[in-house]
Amino acid sequence: MKKGLFEYCQKHLRVCGKFKASSSFEKLACLGIGCIESGWFYFNEKDKQQLIELVASEHDGIHLYRDSYPLQKTRDEKAITQRDEKGGALKVSEDFVLLNSLNNFRINQQITSISELTSLGQYVCATDINTIEHQQIVLVENLVVMANLKRLNIPESLSEALWVYRGDLQVQQQTGTAYSFFRRFKDSHQLICFSDLDPSGIQISLTSGATQWLTIADGLDLNIELKGPEQEWFKQQKAICYLNNQQLPTYCASLFMKMKASQITLKQEHMLAHSLKLCLSPLTS
Repeated sequence: MKKGLFEYCQKHLRVCGKFKASSSFEKLACLGIGCIESGWFYFNEKDKQQLIELVASEHDGIHLYRDSYPLQKTRDEKAITQRDEKGGALKVSEDFVLLNSLNNFRINQQITSISELTSLGQYVCATDINTIEHQQIVLVENLVVMANLKRLNIPESLSEALWVYRGDLQVQQQTGTAYSFFRRFKDSHQLICFSDLDPSGIQISLTSGATQWLTIADGLDLNIELKGPEQEWFKQQKAICYLNNQQLPTYCASLFMKMKASQITLKQEHMLAHSLKLCLSPLTS
Protein backbone atom coordinates (compact mmCIF):
# COMPACT_ATOMS: atom_id res chain seq x y z
CA MET A 1 0.00 0.00 0.00
CA LYS A 2 1.32 3.40 -0.98
CA LYS A 3 1.85 6.12 1.59
CA GLY A 4 -1.03 8.31 0.41
CA LEU A 5 -3.63 5.57 0.76
CA PHE A 6 -2.11 4.40 4.06
CA GLU A 7 -2.41 7.87 5.60
CA TYR A 8 -5.89 8.37 4.14
CA CYS A 9 -7.08 5.16 5.81
CA GLN A 10 -5.45 6.17 9.09
CA LYS A 11 -7.33 9.45 9.04
CA HIS A 12 -10.75 8.43 7.76
CA LEU A 13 -11.25 4.78 8.71
CA ARG A 14 -10.63 4.62 12.43
CA VAL A 15 -14.33 3.95 12.89
CA CYS A 16 -16.67 1.86 10.80
CA GLY A 17 -19.65 3.30 8.99
CA LYS A 18 -20.91 4.93 5.82
CA PHE A 19 -18.71 7.44 4.00
CA LYS A 20 -19.08 9.49 0.86
CA ALA A 21 -17.28 7.66 -1.93
CA SER A 22 -13.83 8.86 -3.00
CA SER A 23 -11.06 7.63 -5.28
CA SER A 24 -9.23 6.22 -2.25
CA PHE A 25 -12.28 4.28 -1.12
CA GLU A 26 -12.69 2.99 -4.68
CA LYS A 27 -9.15 1.57 -4.47
CA LEU A 28 -10.04 -0.24 -1.25
CA ALA A 29 -13.24 -1.62 -2.76
CA CYS A 30 -11.17 -2.99 -5.67
CA LEU A 31 -9.08 -4.82 -3.05
CA GLY A 32 -12.23 -6.38 -1.63
CA ILE A 33 -12.26 -4.12 1.43
CA GLY A 34 -15.63 -2.40 1.92
CA CYS A 35 -18.07 -1.74 -0.89
CA ILE A 36 -19.44 1.21 -2.81
CA GLU A 37 -23.14 1.62 -3.47
CA SER A 38 -24.98 4.68 -4.80
CA GLY A 39 -22.05 6.99 -4.15
CA TRP A 40 -21.36 5.76 -0.62
CA PHE A 41 -18.58 3.60 0.80
CA TYR A 42 -19.66 1.05 3.41
CA PHE A 43 -17.00 -0.12 5.87
CA ASN A 44 -17.69 -2.65 8.68
CA GLU A 45 -15.68 -4.38 11.40
CA LYS A 46 -14.80 -7.28 9.14
CA ASP A 47 -13.48 -4.84 6.52
CA LYS A 48 -11.47 -3.03 9.20
CA GLN A 49 -9.79 -6.23 10.33
CA GLN A 50 -9.06 -7.17 6.73
CA LEU A 51 -7.49 -3.75 6.15
CA ILE A 52 -5.31 -4.10 9.27
CA GLU A 53 -4.13 -7.52 8.11
CA LEU A 54 -3.42 -6.27 4.59
CA VAL A 55 -1.20 -3.46 5.87
CA ALA A 56 0.61 -5.80 8.25
CA SER A 57 1.28 -8.34 5.49
CA GLU A 58 2.64 -5.72 3.10
CA HIS A 59 4.72 -3.76 5.60
CA ASP A 60 6.51 -6.20 7.90
CA GLY A 61 3.82 -6.42 10.57
CA ILE A 62 3.15 -2.74 11.27
CA HIS A 63 -0.27 -1.75 12.59
CA LEU A 64 -2.30 0.67 10.50
CA TYR A 65 -3.66 2.63 13.45
CA ARG A 66 -0.64 2.57 15.76
CA ASP A 67 2.37 2.93 13.49
CA SER A 68 3.67 5.46 10.99
CA TYR A 69 4.20 4.60 7.36
CA PRO A 70 7.53 2.76 7.11
CA LEU A 71 10.50 4.38 5.43
CA GLN A 72 11.35 2.73 2.15
CA LYS A 73 14.38 0.47 2.16
CA THR A 74 16.93 -0.12 -0.54
CA ARG A 75 16.79 -3.41 -2.42
CA ASP A 76 19.80 -4.82 -0.59
CA GLU A 77 18.22 -3.92 2.77
CA LYS A 78 14.95 -5.63 1.77
CA ALA A 79 16.86 -8.69 0.55
CA ILE A 80 17.97 -9.40 4.13
CA THR A 81 14.46 -10.47 5.13
CA GLN A 82 12.28 -10.50 2.01
CA ARG A 83 12.20 -12.86 -0.97
CA ASP A 84 10.77 -10.02 -3.08
CA GLU A 85 13.64 -7.54 -2.86
CA LYS A 86 12.07 -5.13 -5.37
CA GLY A 87 8.50 -4.64 -4.18
CA GLY A 88 8.10 -1.33 -2.36
CA ALA A 89 11.84 -0.70 -2.32
CA LEU A 90 13.52 2.50 -3.34
CA LYS A 91 14.49 2.67 -6.98
CA VAL A 92 18.16 1.82 -7.38
CA SER A 93 18.96 5.34 -8.56
CA GLU A 94 16.47 7.21 -6.34
CA ASP A 95 19.18 9.11 -4.49
CA PHE A 96 21.70 9.57 -7.30
CA VAL A 97 22.60 12.77 -9.15
CA LEU A 98 24.67 13.23 -12.30
CA LEU A 99 27.64 15.56 -11.80
CA ASN A 100 30.36 16.86 -14.07
CA SER A 101 33.15 19.42 -14.05
CA LEU A 102 35.62 20.96 -16.46
CA ASN A 103 38.61 19.96 -14.35
CA ASN A 104 38.00 17.79 -11.30
CA PHE A 105 35.55 17.06 -8.51
CA ARG A 106 36.13 18.81 -5.19
CA ILE A 107 33.74 17.01 -2.88
CA ASN A 108 33.93 15.96 0.77
CA GLN A 109 37.32 17.63 1.18
CA GLN A 110 38.79 15.46 -1.58
CA ILE A 111 39.90 16.18 -5.15
CA THR A 112 38.95 13.51 -7.69
CA SER A 113 40.12 13.56 -11.29
CA ILE A 114 37.58 13.27 -14.07
CA SER A 115 37.90 10.96 -17.04
CA GLU A 116 39.77 12.24 -20.08
CA LEU A 117 37.17 10.48 -22.22
CA THR A 118 34.07 12.43 -23.21
CA SER A 119 31.33 11.47 -20.79
CA LEU A 120 28.11 12.73 -19.26
CA GLY A 121 29.83 12.87 -15.90
CA GLN A 122 29.49 10.66 -12.87
CA TYR A 123 26.45 9.39 -11.00
CA VAL A 124 26.95 9.99 -7.29
CA CYS A 125 24.81 9.17 -4.26
CA ALA A 126 23.54 12.58 -3.14
CA THR A 127 23.33 11.69 0.55
CA ASP A 128 27.00 10.71 0.57
CA ILE A 129 27.96 14.30 -0.27
CA ASN A 130 28.53 16.41 2.82
CA THR A 131 30.60 19.28 1.45
CA ILE A 132 31.28 20.76 -1.97
CA GLU A 133 34.47 22.75 -2.40
CA HIS A 134 33.41 24.21 -5.77
CA GLN A 135 32.15 27.75 -5.16
CA GLN A 136 29.54 27.65 -7.95
CA ILE A 137 26.98 24.92 -8.64
CA VAL A 138 25.22 25.02 -12.01
CA LEU A 139 21.91 23.22 -12.54
CA VAL A 140 21.62 22.11 -16.18
CA GLU A 141 18.31 21.56 -17.99
CA ASN A 142 19.43 19.35 -20.89
CA LEU A 143 21.55 16.21 -20.77
CA VAL A 144 23.58 17.03 -23.91
CA VAL A 145 25.25 19.91 -22.06
CA MET A 146 26.74 17.55 -19.48
CA ALA A 147 28.90 15.86 -22.12
CA ASN A 148 29.94 19.12 -23.78
CA LEU A 149 31.02 21.47 -21.01
CA LYS A 150 34.30 22.29 -22.78
CA ARG A 151 32.39 23.55 -25.82
CA LEU A 152 30.36 26.09 -23.85
CA ASN A 153 31.36 29.73 -24.25
CA ILE A 154 31.04 30.50 -20.55
CA PRO A 155 32.44 33.24 -18.30
CA GLU A 156 35.89 32.52 -16.84
CA SER A 157 34.34 32.60 -13.36
CA LEU A 158 32.63 29.26 -14.08
CA SER A 159 35.78 27.36 -15.02
CA GLU A 160 35.84 25.63 -11.63
CA ALA A 161 32.07 25.16 -11.20
CA LEU A 162 30.29 21.90 -10.41
CA TRP A 163 27.59 21.06 -12.96
CA VAL A 164 24.47 19.11 -11.94
CA TYR A 165 22.00 17.59 -14.37
CA ARG A 166 18.43 18.61 -13.52
CA GLY A 167 17.07 15.24 -14.60
CA ASP A 168 13.86 14.28 -16.36
CA LEU A 169 11.01 11.83 -16.00
CA GLN A 170 13.16 8.78 -16.65
CA VAL A 171 13.71 6.54 -13.66
CA GLN A 172 17.49 6.99 -13.57
CA GLN A 173 17.37 10.79 -13.74
CA GLN A 174 14.86 11.99 -11.17
CA THR A 175 14.33 15.76 -11.13
CA GLY A 176 13.27 15.78 -7.47
CA THR A 177 16.60 14.41 -6.29
CA ALA A 178 18.59 16.93 -8.33
CA TYR A 179 16.53 19.89 -7.12
CA SER A 180 16.76 18.95 -3.44
CA PHE A 181 20.50 18.36 -3.79
CA PHE A 182 20.98 21.70 -5.56
CA ARG A 183 18.94 23.68 -3.02
CA ARG A 184 20.74 22.09 -0.09
CA PHE A 185 23.69 24.40 -0.77
CA LYS A 186 21.77 27.67 -1.16
CA ASP A 187 23.30 29.24 1.95
CA SER A 188 26.90 28.37 1.16
CA HIS A 189 27.32 28.44 -2.62
CA GLN A 190 26.49 30.51 -5.67
CA LEU A 191 23.61 28.62 -7.30
CA ILE A 192 23.22 29.09 -11.04
CA CYS A 193 20.65 27.69 -13.46
CA PHE A 194 21.46 27.06 -17.13
CA SER A 195 18.26 26.47 -19.09
CA ASP A 196 16.83 26.79 -22.57
CA LEU A 197 15.94 30.27 -23.72
CA ASP A 198 12.22 29.67 -23.90
CA PRO A 199 9.31 30.34 -21.52
CA SER A 200 9.66 26.98 -19.77
CA GLY A 201 13.41 27.49 -19.42
CA ILE A 202 12.93 30.87 -17.77
CA GLN A 203 10.31 29.37 -15.44
CA ILE A 204 12.70 26.55 -14.53
CA SER A 205 15.39 29.09 -13.66
CA LEU A 206 13.08 31.28 -11.59
CA THR A 207 11.77 28.35 -9.56
CA SER A 208 15.02 26.37 -9.28
CA GLY A 209 16.38 28.09 -6.19
CA ALA A 210 19.23 29.66 -8.16
CA THR A 211 20.23 33.30 -7.76
CA GLN A 212 21.89 33.57 -11.18
CA TRP A 213 20.81 32.58 -14.68
CA LEU A 214 23.32 31.45 -17.29
CA THR A 215 22.04 32.56 -20.70
CA ILE A 216 23.05 34.30 -23.92
CA ALA A 217 25.04 37.51 -23.45
CA ASP A 218 23.63 39.19 -26.55
CA GLY A 219 19.87 39.25 -27.04
CA LEU A 220 20.38 39.48 -30.80
CA ASP A 221 21.58 35.87 -30.74
CA LEU A 222 17.97 34.87 -30.30
CA ASN A 223 17.56 35.63 -34.00
CA ILE A 224 20.37 33.46 -35.38
CA GLU A 225 19.38 31.96 -38.71
CA LEU A 226 17.93 28.47 -38.30
CA LYS A 227 15.92 26.40 -40.76
CA GLY A 228 12.49 25.01 -40.02
CA PRO A 229 9.40 26.38 -38.27
CA GLU A 230 9.35 27.49 -34.65
CA GLN A 231 7.31 25.10 -32.51
CA GLU A 232 8.36 25.40 -28.88
CA TRP A 233 6.92 28.89 -28.35
CA PHE A 234 3.43 27.67 -29.24
CA LYS A 235 3.69 24.60 -26.98
CA GLN A 236 4.48 26.59 -23.85
CA GLN A 237 1.36 28.63 -23.19
CA LYS A 238 1.24 27.68 -19.49
CA ALA A 239 4.81 28.92 -18.98
CA ILE A 240 4.03 32.11 -20.93
CA CYS A 241 1.03 32.73 -18.69
CA TYR A 242 3.21 32.14 -15.62
CA LEU A 243 5.84 34.64 -16.79
CA ASN A 244 3.22 37.24 -17.71
CA ASN A 245 2.15 37.24 -14.06
CA GLN A 246 5.65 37.63 -12.62
CA GLN A 247 7.79 40.68 -11.96
CA LEU A 248 10.79 39.46 -13.92
CA PRO A 249 14.40 40.52 -13.35
CA THR A 250 15.55 43.17 -15.84
CA TYR A 251 17.56 41.08 -18.31
CA CYS A 252 15.18 38.15 -17.99
CA ALA A 253 12.25 40.46 -18.82
CA SER A 254 14.16 41.89 -21.79
CA LEU A 255 14.77 38.45 -23.31
CA PHE A 256 11.18 37.40 -22.66
CA MET A 257 9.93 40.52 -24.46
CA LYS A 258 12.15 39.68 -27.43
CA MET A 259 10.74 36.17 -27.49
CA LYS A 260 7.18 37.48 -27.37
CA ALA A 261 7.86 39.90 -30.20
CA SER A 262 9.46 37.28 -32.45
CA GLN A 263 7.79 34.11 -31.11
CA ILE A 264 11.20 32.45 -31.34
CA THR A 265 13.04 30.32 -28.77
CA LEU A 266 16.59 29.03 -28.47
CA LYS A 267 17.68 25.70 -27.03
CA GLN A 268 20.88 24.89 -25.16
CA GLU A 269 21.86 22.74 -28.14
CA HIS A 270 21.80 25.88 -30.32
CA MET A 271 23.98 27.74 -27.83
CA LEU A 272 26.44 24.85 -27.97
CA ALA A 273 26.42 24.41 -31.74
CA HIS A 274 26.94 28.12 -32.43
CA SER A 275 29.32 28.72 -29.51
CA LEU A 276 27.18 31.63 -28.34
CA LYS A 277 28.71 33.77 -25.63
CA LEU A 278 26.99 33.17 -22.31
CA CYS A 279 26.72 35.43 -19.28
CA LEU A 280 25.39 35.39 -15.74
CA SER A 281 22.27 37.40 -15.01
CA PRO A 282 20.60 37.96 -11.60
CA LEU A 283 17.33 36.12 -10.97
CA THR A 284 16.20 38.68 -8.42
CA SER A 285 14.50 41.94 -9.38
